[in-house]
Amino acid sequence: MSPETPPPAMPSVVDDETWRRELAELRLREKAATRELDAIAAQRRRLPMVELPDYTLQGAGGPVRLVDLFDGRSQLITYHHMWFPDSEWQCGGCTSFTSQFTRLEFLEP
Repeated sequence: MSPETPPPAMPSVVDDETWRRELAELRLREKAATRELDAIAAQRRRLPMVELPDYTLQGAGGPVRLVDLFDGRSQLITYHHMWFPDSEWQCGGCTSFTSQFTRLEFLEP
């Protein structure tokens, strides 16, 4: 550390009772924040749905309806990859993320 660089900020040193009291206060705030985030997540799950149009895609065997690609599954995982035209490889971060989905049994009907 150079003489111009201030030392890193350090918390004060207190007795055990003071530390426990401040920790208890912090836990109350953390719990309130958790409850608020849980309420927000619950509200998001209750958002209304939008019916999608009957998309038709071009598959290897010709046209196929999007709904027919699900094989009876009720859920779809989507991820938007960054794609580089005229490139052999996709974005390393995108492919790294999606390569983690190796077990999809939880999507089965």
